[in-house]
Amino acid sequence: MNRLALFAGVVSVAMLAGCGSGGVEQVQKMEETLVRTAASTQGQAELANVGVEVSGPLSCQTTPSGDQFDISCTGTALDGRAVTVSGTATSLPGGTSVQGNFVGTAAGDRVFAIDCLGC
Repeated sequence: MNRLALFAGVVSVAMLAGCGSGGVEQVQKMEETLVRTAASTQGQAELANVGVEVSGPLSCQTTPSGDQFDISCTGTALDGRAVTVSGTATSLPGGTSVQGNFVGTAAGDRVFAIDCLGC
């Protein structure tokens, strides 16, 4: 995600924040989309950093949990192994990175445990 897209997202969030309860729901959905997109992109990059090349983008789900987001991503490595990236995002993406606690696995074996995707 480039800085222009992030800026547009932030402007949209600010505009929707004053729109009542419907605006709050839209803001939350937008935040989930930002976190999910960054987790997919940066989770795939983190897997590549440890030698696990992923076939296609990771499929990620996010669930709000207070002021954090639980993240669960799945995919398939080029060699056929099932891969996952899961954890809790403690902040919205700043640029393209996501702060939190994350674990990556390949074929059930942990291949990384980090506190920031894309840092």
